[in-house]
Amino acid sequence: MDNKFNNMIKKFLENSDATTNEELNTQLQEFIKKYNNGEIEYENTPLDNAYELLEKAEKAKSKKQAIKLAKEAYELCNECFDAILFQVDLEENSLKKEKLLKEGLAFEKERLKKEKYFEKDNIGQFYGIFETRPYMRGLYDQAMLFIEEGKITLAKEICKEILQLNSNDNMGARYLLMAIYAFLEEEKAMLQLYKKYPEENLEMLFPLFALYYKLGKEEKAKSYLERINKANPHFLKFFTKTIKMDENLPDGYYSHGEASEVIMYVIHYSFLIITLSTIKDFVLENSKKKTKEKSHSS
Repeated sequence: MDNKFNNMIKKFLENSDATTNEELNTQLQEFIKKYNNGEIEYENTPLDNAYELLEKAEKAKSKKQAIKLAKEAYELCNECFDAILFQVDLEENSLKKEKLLKEGLAFEKERLKKEKYFEKDNIGQFYGIFETRPYMRGLYDQAMLFIEEGKITLAKEICKEILQLNSNDNMGARYLLMAIYAFLEEEKAMLQLYKKYPEENLEMLFPLFALYYKLGKEEKAKSYLERINKANPHFLKFFTKTIKMDENLPDGYYSHGEASEVIMYVIHYSFLIITLSTIKDFVLENSKKKTKEKSHSS
């Protein structure tokens, strides 16, 4: 849902007398019908115009022109925080990137506070609110930037803030935080996080495996290795160099339990992987043992 469409719905429903979800859905269906027929009268807001400029920036033929249009969009309406995120994404200098994002987030946070979005009733569901969604994306971008710069503890604090503002965690900050806890060897905090999000997938299990391997608690490490191999049999194939990717899967996408998930993890969480230089031998040795035990028991 884009900004203009969202504003059109809000305006249409401003005088709504709906008291039940059924009545609200009926009015939404009426809106969609009128929208499709071109019957909705609507005048662009400055924010709508800013997003239209940003769309032009995304289609610009040169990076210089794209940045110019994104700056114009933000100057036109500073509610268009996506224009800042667009510039951050194009900036190659890490210092300039960090400064632009830090200042942009600070301004956006104050703006959202003035608009009452940081009130108690909204805390915990920020990604579900259209107007606060760009701010959440900005926080995640900041966490990833800190990771790239080796500022792991700063990234940890950002992830914790993301989860506080949006407990449903649509962006997967919990996965990044689990990897950070493994990197920092913070067992207690990791177990608390896993208790809140008890998922049997690679992004939750590998950090636990890595943590106990790093702490020298081999039996626990082996138990999580077994759960990883059960959740994703392609994990072992990565270490035996027999893993095969699904060529039909679009770039940037992955599926739990598939080879794409393993490849994604190795790339996205490389800051943790590189601290485990001898992990291959441990994985192969203990996975082979488990395989042999199963074959003998059968």
